[in-house]
Amino acid sequence: MKFKYFLFPILAVIGCGWLQAQSADSTPLASPGNGPDEHWRHHHGWIWRELNLTEAQKVQIKSIRQDMKSKTHPALAAVLKAKLKLQQDIDANSEQALIAADASALATAESQFASVRAMELGQIKVLLTDEQKTTLQNLRQKREERMQEMINRLSQPTT
Repeated sequence: MKFKYFLFPILAVIGCGWLQAQSADSTPLASPGNGPDEHWRHHHGWIWRELNLTEAQKVQIKSIRQDMKSKTHPALAAVLKAKLKLQQDIDANSEQALIAADASALATAESQFASVRAMELGQIKVLLTDEQKTTLQNLRQKREERMQEMINRLSQPTT
């Protein structure tokens, strides 16, 4: 009799697990940017929400970003390739000269990407109202303060 009380919960757990395994949904997500490994896709979306953009501004910004894709995608790809090459050479314990050359190539790629992003932001800023520009500047100021705090923490000697 006591064996039944032990066996029933075990069988119930196994049965529920089996049913759940059969009903697991393996269909892809509707939006490609919402997967567990793709959180980066909408990384700065909150900034645009903070600015309270009008529908016309949203359309114009989307148009600017679409037009700039022909420049941003190759620039970002160059940065990622340079990072990958540097990481591979570090992992392979390559010579310092090769690692220095990879780091220099990465710096060049990041500089070009920063220029493209600055051009894009310059086009977007033209669309913003004075109030939105102030809000954007305040957000950037907060980010700079956080960066400075991190610099200060990292600059302190470790004990």
